[in-house]
Amino acid sequence: MTGPGRYAGADPLLAAVAREAEAAAGPGAVAVDALSAIPHIGVEAARLVPVLRLLRDRFHFESLTCETASDRGEWFELIYHVSSMARRRTLSVRTRVPRDEPVVETAEGVWPAAGLYEREIYDLFGVVFRGHGDLRRILLPPDWEGHPLRKDYVPAATYRGMRIG
Repeated sequence: MTGPGRYAGADPLLAAVAREAEAAAGPGAVAVDALSAIPHIGVEAARLVPVLRLLRDRFHFESLTCETASDRGEWFELIYHVSSMARRRTLSVRTRVPRDEPVVETAEGVWPAAGLYEREIYDLFGVVFRGHGDLRRILLPPDWEGHPLRKDYVPAATYRGMRIG
């Protein structure tokens, strides 16, 4: 990833998004990768929601089409795919949260669809979305122990008397 000015000539929309996102998030809080199949910007977790709101309100990325996570060892990467029908563009926004304190503000206030995606991420990775309206498991039973998509997950041998290991 690189700073917002490098690809200004190649992709004016991405350059404008990066400039305004950095103005909203602060110097050094945003990075850009315009060479990926889906261009993406990286944002510090503490400044994520203002940047998502900027994308929706200023750049007309009206739809959150996917929110997912990946266990990268020392941190979890959260990935938000957003789309603009008016601009016929898709962009991904990525942020990192540390493994030892996986907490980030919810995006429900920006896109209500984030609520279900965040419940899934919480269920499978254990990332906590601060301010979420209903953060509980969605795929696994409420008494399930652990988060199965974490690299450090060790499944129990049994669940309620059934062998699962």
